[in-house]
Amino acid sequence: MKEIKQQIEYLRKRLTELVSLCEKETASDVSAEVRNVAQDIITRLNRLLDNILYNFFEIGIRPLLSKEQAETYARQVQFPVCTQPIDLKGQLGRFGAPDLEVSSPIIFRLIETTQPYHPGNEWLSQLRKYSNLGHRKLIAQSKKRDVSLVLSEAIKISGGASVTMNNVVINGVPIKHLIVDKGTVSGDLDPRLNPRVEVQVTYLLEGDNVDLLFLCEKSLKKIEEIFKGFEAVKTIF
Repeated sequence: MKEIKQQIEYLRKRLTELVSLCEKETASDVSAEVRNVAQDIITRLNRLLDNILYNFFEIGIRPLLSKEQAETYARQVQFPVCTQPIDLKGQLGRFGAPDLEVSSPIIFRLIETTQPYHPGNEWLSQLRKYSNLGHRKLIAQSKKRDVSLVLSEAIKISGGASVTMNNVVINGVPIKHLIVDKGTVSGDLDPRLNPRVEVQVTYLLEGDNVDLLFLCEKSLKKIEEIFKGFEAVKTIF
């Protein structure tokens, strides 16, 4: 468990490094440094899930197996990633835990509620996909630039939007007539609104337009939660 905590701490620092690199980049292309750091994080996050489950295997499953079974199953311990509930039992059976729902219901629930067939758990299948892709090549990335007009820190208008305001009040400032049309502004733009242009750059992973930083941050948060759940029940075994 100590090693897993050390890995989590390492990944926190690595993620902070990645965010800093992304914020400093000015080129239109994604640098090799960002791609390499991102791949390191994604690969380690995926492996960390397997490490957590292997720790449970050593404590809760191996003692119930013969020496031959233990040697076979130990090589197949991998955190399940299932798109359908029916597949989960089969994946658990690969390392000697087909009846985990009965033998260790708390652990089973920790694994089951994380599966991608539950809404909001897409991060798990994405993490596994890109980690596997990273075994073959450096994961491709692209940048998406979103330009917005921000008024009085209360309203954000996307650069691709068309908005017309007539006789409205924003934070006490009246606007008689204002048109924002795909980045072009005309009409009354009162300086008291503190208008500013905001540019947001999103790093997208190959194929699915997956937000790199969002995936890494959410995965680390969820894996920490999973680890704490496993850690809380380890004394049972």
